[in-house]
Amino acid sequence: MIKLVYVIVRREGLSSEAFGDYWLNTHGPLVASKAKALRLRKYVQSHPIDPEGSEAMRAVRGMRGPADGLTEVWWDSLEDFQAAYATPEGQAAGQVLAQDEAKFIDFERSAVFLTHEHLIFDHTAGRGPAPGAPKATYLLTRRDGLTQGECHETWLRDHGPLVASFAGPLRMAKYVQSHAIAPKINAALQAGRNYEAPLDGLTEVWVDPEAPGTANADEARAAAAALVEDERRFVQMDRSRLFMTRERVIFDHTA
Repeated sequence: MIKLVYVIVRREGLSSEAFGDYWLNTHGPLVASKAKALRLRKYVQSHPIDPEGSEAMRAVRGMRGPADGLTEVWWDSLEDFQAAYATPEGQAAGQVLAQDEAKFIDFERSAVFLTHEHLIFDHTAGRGPAPGAPKATYLLTRRDGLTQGECHETWLRDHGPLVASFAGPLRMAKYVQSHAIAPKINAALQAGRNYEAPLDGLTEVWVDPEAPGTANADEARAAAAALVEDERRFVQMDRSRLFMTRERVIFDHTA
């Protein structure tokens, strides 16, 4: 499967509460109503939580502030994604969604890119994180001087196992990397609405108080510091974001 990642910043003059309510309760059902026309398999919204914790993670890394939310939409394949928008029905559905998004999204401060997921670990025995589990949402831009391929290789082959080694002390239940793909399509998506430049990927780490591990605070602090140090090898911190979210699954037709 492939996944479209939509980093959302709300329109100016719209409160975070009004934005979140419209996105979840009006736009979410509208997307669900167009799922068949657009061949959508799954749609998840991630809403920001824990501003104090998010700020602590951001400050130590020198990152951008949090976005107002994250949309993730899955298709069976890249070919299915392209085919969905090539039909009159799909084009009409896409236009309806775009018109609605314009009511609450600032396109020029948001970003969209296609990705492929890499599951690094899942300590939930396939059940998935606990309902409402907090999720660290890390929007990654590669370090200056690295190619996207070099960034992805370091992230997957080196950093992924390092994160896995600290899953216990940091109470990590599940960790997924989503690597950007299809650069020509991402560039076309950007140009279509004058979005910000596509990012290089997305990290998602679900935290579960019941995940295996220790509760040693010193060990947890040392693990977190080691991860930050390693991230600097391949992440351009001042163009990336990290904030805590909670998922809302609008629909899932993958089961």
